[in-house]
Amino acid sequence: MKKHNRHGGKRPLKRLFLLNYTAITGLVLAAIILALLNMDFLMNRFFDKTPDFKQISAGDLYEADGTLNGTLLNRYSGWLELLDEAGNVIATEGQKQDDITAYSGDRLFAEIDMYRNDRYITYHPYSVEGPNGERYVLLWKTPELNDKMLLAVGIFAVSLLVFLMGALFFYTRYSVRQMKKPLQQIAQGIGEMERFHYEKRLHFDAEQEFAEIRDAFNDMAERLQLASAAKETAERNKQNLLLHLSHDLKTPITSILGYSQLLLDNPPADENERRKYVQYIHDKSSYMSKLILDLFELAKLDDEHLKLNLQKVNLTKWYQQKIAEFYPEIEHHGFRLRAEIPETPLHVMMDLVHMDRVAANLIGNALKYNPPGTELYASCEEQDGKAILWLGDSGLGFPERERERLFEEFVRGSSSGKEGTGLGLAICRKIIERHQGVMELVSTADYPTMFRIYLPSASVQSP
Repeated sequence: MKKHNRHGGKRPLKRLFLLNYTAITGLVLAAIILALLNMDFLMNRFFDKTPDFKQISAGDLYEADGTLNGTLLNRYSGWLELLDEAGNVIATEGQKQDDITAYSGDRLFAEIDMYRNDRYITYHPYSVEGPNGERYVLLWKTPELNDKMLLAVGIFAVSLLVFLMGALFFYTRYSVRQMKKPLQQIAQGIGEMERFHYEKRLHFDAEQEFAEIRDAFNDMAERLQLASAAKETAERNKQNLLLHLSHDLKTPITSILGYSQLLLDNPPADENERRKYVQYIHDKSSYMSKLILDLFELAKLDDEHLKLNLQKVNLTKWYQQKIAEFYPEIEHHGFRLRAEIPETPLHVMMDLVHMDRVAANLIGNALKYNPPGTELYASCEEQDGKAILWLGDSGLGFPERERERLFEEFVRGSSSGKEGTGLGLAICRKIIERHQGVMELVSTADYPTMFRIYLPSASVQSP
């Protein structure tokens, strides 16, 4: 039986929450990355045309005659400042946006350091030479405008919102599609169950929760199908039982009625003839009595509340005693006996009354349905924690088509004629199954009929 989680559905719901949380987190991160890339592309492409300063040399900003060239300022904004060796601003080009006229000491380095510069101005220094060989420093100063920063933040926010909405839209469609197929199949499967089509199975790939529902549904359908098949088999067996029972009782009852009516209406004068009629009535009555007793025994064995009177028995000693009890009858039928039952104790839990019936039925059938000269084989051994009984004969055997159904009720071997009730082997197998054992019909080269019975040893068999 499956063990259910005492927390109910909390763990599956927690796993589902974690899966959704992971997926949504991934979508948000992807949307942020895409928004950043989109912001960078739009700002560089349309709004903030920042030049690649690595590709711009001092010659693009400073003429050979010592004048400043402001052509690039018209495209990229900012202004140029020319500093002498003392750090004084001696020339400017473009619209200057600060009031610095000199860079004394380390002020120039402080302004260039973006972490120490609080003016939001970026410095791009170049070393240039005057017409007479004097050394100057050329600065291209570009302001970082707040409106561009706000614009960049706005583009990022709008891009993030658009990408998030798009991602959530497609994720929602994907999730709905992923749930729609399992839900449709589950609804269809329930409809099939309502129409008693228990062969229906669910086949889909989905998240763990749906997969658990699918497996539970298929397991339920499997059990219902087996129960339905068992019910149909039971109904069929019930009908067959009634048919066989009515057939098997009809003939002897008709004979008994006929002969008893004959004795009443025309009593024979000959004592031998009268005795023949009475004997025939007795035999048919005995047959019906045995049939009814076998049916009663079969019904008891099918009762789930039946409890066997189990006791610990030395199987080898019990088997030797059974063979010894039947030895006079074995000799009387002209059989040869080959018994290979060891003296080593082999203990099992068994109900002696029922197991005596199994032994009597199997030995009795071998003696009844085989010709004189047949060899009867009996053996016993232990193997893998199980006791194994062997009982076979070298007689007529059973055709292959009969072997599979030989343990069913009212099934008789073709060589047995109509003398038996057809319930003996069915009763034997049910007795063995009640002992948690297995009974099989096998064949060997020397013995066409060989019954093999497995019984758990006393060390592994529950009482």
